[in-house]
Amino acid sequence: MFDLHTHHERCGHATRTIEQYIESAISKGIQVLGITDHSPYFFADEDHPFPGLAMAKSEFARYVEEAIQLKEKYRDRLELLIGVESDIFKEHMVLYNQVYSGFPLDYVIGSIHFTSPSLILQGLDWSQASEEERMAEFRRFIELMQHAVQSDGVNIIGHMDRVHRGNPSFEDLYAPYIAPLLKTMAERGAVLEVNTGGFRKSAKDWYPSINIIEQACHYGVDVTFGSDAHDPLRVGDEWEEVRQTLEHIGYKRWVIFRQRRPYYLDIHS
Repeated sequence: MFDLHTHHERCGHATRTIEQYIESAISKGIQVLGITDHSPYFFADEDHPFPGLAMAKSEFARYVEEAIQLKEKYRDRLELLIGVESDIFKEHMVLYNQVYSGFPLDYVIGSIHFTSPSLILQGLDWSQASEEERMAEFRRFIELMQHAVQSDGVNIIGHMDRVHRGNPSFEDLYAPYIAPLLKTMAERGAVLEVNTGGFRKSAKDWYPSINIIEQACHYGVDVTFGSDAHDPLRVGDEWEEVRQTLEHIGYKRWVIFRQRRPYYLDIHS
């Protein structure tokens, strides 16, 4: 068992320490755990511009150092992988990749939470927005997703359809772009995360939808698993259900990363 997407208290909206996530994982029989807290806003002038969203820039080195120490402490009980869930901002991708290259990260999850640095904490209410606002937001979103799937600095695409999920007009706009995005991922070797919801418990099913996961299998996109846990109790949530579903869809393997390189695991029980 493995879980490649977890958070902890540094981000400001998750609870408990890294070590408590490790202990929870061990209690559930998880053998490989990835710590991937939210990337700092490296582009900002301030050290900690959004305390409720991500850690301070000055905290990132301490985050990695703590994970390295815990990796050694628990080496006989669990394999700890060190990652980051990175925001995707087209203006700052080079900067983020430069920062990450200075640390011994096992992988980077690229996720879209906001479509512009100027729109952080000002997410668009898709259901109330005008047609013009929705189209502008959608164009920004698609451009960011295209950057993410093409970036050599991103190993895993996180919650691919989370932004504005559940709004039919958004989903209709997004549908024609999904196959080209997946084809690019397959060509580059970017991996699709199956995310069991994290702190957003209103989701009807996983991120991405089963329809996208089936298309990913068709185009030869590899997959991985992440609970997106923001509480230690959620580590590994629905892992077995995801495994069975992927096997039923036709997947034979899934992926973990070590030192930015993929390692393939048999998906059969």
